[in-house]
Amino acid sequence: MSTSNTVRSEKVSRVFAALADGTRLDILNLLMEYPDICVSGIADELSISVSAVSQQCKLLELSGLVIRNRQGQKICYSVKHEDPMVESLLNIIKKGE
Repeated sequence: MSTSNTVRSEKVSRVFAALADGTRLDILNLLMEYPDICVSGIADELSISVSAVSQQCKLLELSGLVIRNRQGQKICYSVKHEDPMVESLLNIIKKGE
């Protein structure tokens, strides 16, 4: 297997592992509906703690699905739309609703 195939396989594995968790999938759905929502807003919407949201968003960020943005003292996230694989996954998720 070539290096590029290995890198792609590792990326796909990280993405699917991230999406296998219901909370992370809920967060991704919120980010699709409310671009640039902040951690506290996600916590309010999902009725979970800010620290839990931060932890889950960090995993989504590490998987390459979202981008973190600082807005003053707030940390906000948005979907990484410039990644073609992320866009393909979002389309699949939208069709499954």
